[in-house]
Amino acid sequence: MVMGKKIITIVDEIALSKLQVDSPSDGADFTHKDWIRLVRTYLRMSQMELAKRAHITQANLTAIESGKADPRVSTLQRIYKGLSCNLGVAPHPDQPLKEILRSRARAVALNRLKKTMGTMALEEQAPDREVVEKLLEKKTDDILSDPRERLWRKNDNE
Repeated sequence: MVMGKKIITIVDEIALSKLQVDSPSDGADFTHKDWIRLVRTYLRMSQMELAKRAHITQANLTAIESGKADPRVSTLQRIYKGLSCNLGVAPHPDQPLKEILRSRARAVALNRLKKTMGTMALEEQAPDREVVEKLLEKKTDDILSDPRERLWRKNDNE
């Protein structure tokens, strides 16, 4: 697979395959504020002690734990380090990446077919729905098989 001018290697493919789709019903709806408070409390650490270990003010930590502040990743890293933890950040796609890619390629293909079908309709040569669907799938497959195809341009019906 090619992305721009960079080739995606087998190692990249393996890493991408490990991305898990978000499942909001898994019961683990903890945010950073919840985790910080939970781990800090479990470790019997006061806000003042954690703030010193994380090199932030207690007021800032209080705001983060209460959800009134949205900390930067670097601040979260310092807080978790103060809790003797590591911060892991990974994307969680809304749906499998293959589905996102195919959906986008299909949208581009549909946009291109609409232009062609419009011309054919003017000449009263428009094919029936089944033929259009087959053409759409073929065009989608063609777009996906061509690594030079750009799928995210505004003029391709974003």
